[in-house]
Amino acid sequence: MSYRKVPGAPPPDPTRERFMFFKAFTRLFGRETPNVLAQPALIRDLGKIESFPTLSDTTVRALALANDQNATLANLAELVRRDGMLAVAVLKLANSAAFRGKRGTENVQQATVRLGMRRCQQIIAAVGVGGVFKYSTPQVGVMCEGLLRHALFTATLASRLNNAGGLGFRGEEFTAGLLHDIGRVIVCVRAPEAFMHADPMTFEEDSGILGRERDILQLDHCELGVRFATANKLSPGVTSAILNHHFPKAERDHPVLVALTAAADGLANHVQRERKLANYQMEKCPGFLRLHECAGLETIRLIRKSLSKTVIESLRETRAMLQITSQKQPTRASKL
Repeated sequence: MSYRKVPGAPPPDPTRERFMFFKAFTRLFGRETPNVLAQPALIRDLGKIESFPTLSDTTVRALALANDQNATLANLAELVRRDGMLAVAVLKLANSAAFRGKRGTENVQQATVRLGMRRCQQIIAAVGVGGVFKYSTPQVGVMCEGLLRHALFTATLASRLNNAGGLGFRGEEFTAGLLHDIGRVIVCVRAPEAFMHADPMTFEEDSGILGRERDILQLDHCELGVRFATANKLSPGVTSAILNHHFPKAERDHPVLVALTAAADGLANHVQRERKLANYQMEKCPGFLRLHECAGLETIRLIRKSLSKTVIESLRETRAMLQITSQKQPTRASKL
């Protein structure tokens, strides 16, 4: 082994080198007992359903409307009128630069008409789920904001990919994208020190990510997310997307929705990691590969044709929704 000499530095310590090598070796081959980090009792409680955050009744009803073929805009408007926080959020989005038009409005009914059925479902879901991202310290707040940005970006991408490919979902794809990583949020809020070691938030998600989480937390974010979905009585499709978005090929009951969620997640990871769409390869994304198998070549062709537009519009829409759902305004450095 060779060293670069640093003026004034002490000579290398062979004993320390042997110790560091042994430690690295045992970690590599699994001989070292996994290090469950700070707050072991709290980590043990992570999987208890009774300790999970719950969605409001309004949010649960709004999510259910996404699967109701007979749901109308009037149904959603009524939900919004009953909830002051939702009414403010809908009015704020309707009056934003993206939707305002020539005139603003202070009427909830007009605002829901302006936004449309699907957009109203999305904002209700985003605001309702945003309540889960509650944090107690600035450091946890930074991590929660990063997770919220990724959740909203994945959700808007899923919605626009659904439209581009003509897949026919009516809002469930947005909910699946929004909640696919809800297990990560629970860990971040409940056990932040363990979360920082289990999840560096680099948006590099290889096939070993769940195993690394289990080494530290004794369970992974997909399993935690499914328990959250069960506690909140989410739809089977959304629950499957939470469970299998890292392995879409394993899904049998809702293969298209899970593949779409995985594709949106992979695309969001690439854009957030690289800060650009260039060099993105759909054919290497497990979600798009599975979507090709389930929905056919024409769907992939349509999605590929509009991919750049999809990403640009999703970025714009995510920024608008962040202004409504974030607990504080995003900083310049944190913007997508």
